[in-house]
Amino acid sequence: MRNPVAGIRSPSTRPTIKLPGLIALLLASLVLLAACEQTPEPDINAASRDPVVVYYAGEDDAHLRRILDHYTNVSGVRVIVRRGSPKGIVDDLIANDINPPADVLVTMSIVDISRAAEEGALRPFFSPAIKEQIPVWLRDPDDLWVGLSYRTAVIAHGANMVDAPELATYAILAEAGFSGQLCMSSSRNVVNRSVVAMLIDSMGVKPAEIVVRGWMANLALPVIETEDQLVDALRSGECQFGIASSSAIGKANAASPGAALIFSTPVPAQVDIEGVGIARHAHNPNGAAALVDWLFQADAQSQFAKSTWSHPAIGAEVSSQEMGARNIGLASWHAEDAAKLAERARYP
Repeated sequence: MRNPVAGIRSPSTRPTIKLPGLIALLLASLVLLAACEQTPEPDINAASRDPVVVYYAGEDDAHLRRILDHYTNVSGVRVIVRRGSPKGIVDDLIANDINPPADVLVTMSIVDISRAAEEGALRPFFSPAIKEQIPVWLRDPDDLWVGLSYRTAVIAHGANMVDAPELATYAILAEAGFSGQLCMSSSRNVVNRSVVAMLIDSMGVKPAEIVVRGWMANLALPVIETEDQLVDALRSGECQFGIASSSAIGKANAASPGAALIFSTPVPAQVDIEGVGIARHAHNPNGAAALVDWLFQADAQSQFAKSTWSHPAIGAEVSSQEMGARNIGLASWHAEDAAKLAERARYP
């Protein structure tokens, strides 16, 4: 067994330090202390002045570039924007196969930002201001993403319709009374993908499939490719009802107020977002966090909502009760099941 006192010198064997050596040692210590005092403190904000690289998973990033140009004007921080298809951008971020590396990810759908989070491509960021101002249903429970703005899935019809029925749920459009009156855009559109996913969450797969099959049985026209085409069909009277995003209806009504469509928001409401998160492998995480915080200031929120025909996340008009106490991230959990359901129900 090792001797617990082995190696400890007795007082009689301690080395002695002579006076000249002691003075030299003290002088060396003083020089070292002075050098330490003259070393400048590190600038913790230096990284935030470096360029911030933003990747946008969407088709049109013109609105985002305008907003980020404004950020550069007020902060002096240059922002580099790269755009790509939602699937491609998120796949590359997950694989960490992007050059230059992403600092911030912005997506046009909850499904894409959630997939990035679930696959470990985003890092948590903690902002007391965001937590105070953004409702729980618009934030990731683990602080990996936040909704910048949101749009609801609404049921729209022409303004000339007399005695329109109460449109309290999306499922009501599957009832026999709507036969030959319904138009639907493609199941690949994010609004419809999210509605089907949330029907699965609230009803289960089989009841949700019965609803989707009912929609297909009630179609007045074959499934329409885009929301813009759906709006045209509703205005022309080719069909009487359709599911669309509030942003598509708002944009169309602003462009042609004389042919405005009426819409209602079912309860529980289905909501989709433009989401933002900080990349796990960000080279400038401080700059990324500063930019994300700025995007939730009142002026930036207003610009973002107006440019996307959506609602600002701050002061969200949809309440937790109207959401049915559901976090919108659930749409991502059921995205694969929703795609399979649409295929089985012959909803292209």
